[in-house]
Amino acid sequence: MKKRFLLLSIMFLCKSIVAQKVINNPNYISKNFSANVTKVEVTGTETILHFNMKGPIGSKFLIAKLTYIENAAVNGKRLYITKSEGVNISQWNTMSDSDEVRYKLYFPPLEKDVKKINYGEANPKGHWFIYKLDISKNGERFLNPFNKASLNGWKVSVGYPSPEAANAAKIEALNEYKINATSLNNPSFGNPSSSYIETGENMVLPEELPKEFFGNWYDKYGTLMLITTPDYIVSNSRIEYYRSIQRNGENKFVIRSTRGGFEVLNLDSKTITIRTDKLSTLKRKPIDNTVPLSIKGDWLHWGKIKKIKVTDNYFYNDDKGVLGVNDIVKSRIDHVAKSDYGNIIWFVLYNEGNYNLYKASKIDGEFVLRPRGFVNARYKKVKN
Repeated sequence: MKKRFLLLSIMFLCKSIVAQKVINNPNYISKNFSANVTKVEVTGTETILHFNMKGPIGSKFLIAKLTYIENAAVNGKRLYITKSEGVNISQWNTMSDSDEVRYKLYFPPLEKDVKKINYGEANPKGHWFIYKLDISKNGERFLNPFNKASLNGWKVSVGYPSPEAANAAKIEALNEYKINATSLNNPSFGNPSSSYIETGENMVLPEELPKEFFGNWYDKYGTLMLITTPDYIVSNSRIEYYRSIQRNGENKFVIRSTRGGFEVLNLDSKTITIRTDKLSTLKRKPIDNTVPLSIKGDWLHWGKIKKIKVTDNYFYNDDKGVLGVNDIVKSRIDHVAKSDYGNIIWFVLYNEGNYNLYKASKIDGEFVLRPRGFVNARYKKVKN
C-alpha cells in the first residue's frame, strides 16, 4: 500500500512539475494594433502576456471577451482569456492619466512543445491579432549579451558618430560582460546557456520571490548598493535582468542575472545578507518614488543642444538639435532611489519595454544629471 501511495505521489509530482519560462520582448511576424508584448510567462498552470500600450490621453481601447491564443504551428484548440490585470475585459479602458499603460492578460497553459502562438479576437467585430509570436527565445530588442546584433542597440540611436563606433561599443560591452559574468566563483553564475528565466523543481519566477526581497538596499554607510524589483535588479550602477532563481531553503536563493548574480543567504523585512565575491549585509529602507523638487524642471546638456525636462512622472529627452533626431522621447519614471545624504539620486526609466538608468549627483552644491553609459553626457539644471 505504501509503495502504491509513493508511486502515485511521484506520478502526481512529475505531472505537476512543468518547465516554466519567461520570454522578454518576443519577436513576431506581424500585428495590427499599437500595444507591444513586452514579456510572456509560460507555466504549467497558465500563460501570461504582458503588454505595453501607448496612445493619446483620453483614447479608449477594449479587451474582447473572446480574446485567445493558439498554437501557430497547427490548427489546434483556442485558449480563451481567463482574467486580466491593469485593464478590464469587455469594457472600454480609458487612458485618462497617462499616454501609456501596462497590463497583463491570462490564458490557460500551453502545451510544452509550443514554439510560436497567434493572438486574436473571436468576437464578431474583433480584429486585433498578432501572427506567430515567438515564445521560444527572447526577442531581438531584449538585452541579451550573447547576441551581438542586439547588445545595447539603444546606444546606436542616441548619437554614436558612425555605425563603426556603435559596433565597437557593442563589442566592448560584450567583452566586458563576458569578464564580469564569469568572475564569480559559484559556477551557476554567468552561465550563458539560457536566454530566458529558467524554472522547474526548486526554481521560482521573480514574482514569486518574498515581498521582503524587493526594495532599496543600503550598506552601513548609507550608500545605495542594490535595487530589487520583479522586473530587474540594479547593481554596480547597472540594470540587470533575471536569468534563473533557485530556492535553497527558507528565504535563501541563488539568483543568476545577465551580469552575474548573487546568493541570498538570509532575508527578513529589514536586512538581507548576500554573497558575491564577498559577504555583504544590507539594510532595506522604504521606497519613495517622489521626484525631489530640486530635480524637476529643465536640464541642458553641456553642449547646449540636448535638453531634458523632468516632471513628477516622466523624463522628456529632447535631442532634436542632433542630426537625424526629430522626436522627443518620453520615458516613464519607474523607480527613484536616493542616498542617505540625498547627494545622489538614481532614476530607472521605462520606455516601450526598455529600462534605462540616470543618476543625479551633487557636485559643488549643484546636481549634475547623467545617463548611465555616457561619460560625457552631462546635464545641468536650467535656473529660472
